[in-house]
Order: sequence, then structure tokens, then C-alpha cells
Amino acid sequence: MQEIIREYGPAIISLVAIGAMIGLVTLLIGKDSGSVVGQAFSNLLNQFFNLPGAKGAMLWPMI
Repeated sequence: MQEIIREYGPAIISLVAIGAMIGLVTLLIGKDSGSVVGQAFSNLLNQFFNLPGAKGAMLWPMI
């Protein structure tokens, strides 16, 4: 058992940490637009694209 932990311990810790981070982000942002952060991001994008000239500016290629 100690050999397994010695060999795969860092990988297991990394997987647990990545899983925890994914869980935390999912909890904060949510899976739909009903969450606080998701709704704020949606409103930000809607306001940006509703600005005067924003739609025309998006059509021009970046030089």
C-alpha cells in the first residue's frame, strides 16, 4: 500500500485538486443562466452587443 501511495500519491492529489476546482467553479458559475455569476456574464454580453456601433464594429476584420 505504501508503494502505491508513494508512486501514485502526487497524481491522486492532483486529480482530487482538479476535481475540487471544477466543482467550485460549477458551484459559483452554475450550469445555467440562473446563477448570479452566469446572469451577470449574460447581461454583460447583452449590453456589449447592444451598444451603438458594436454590431458594425464586429463586421470589420481586425487589421
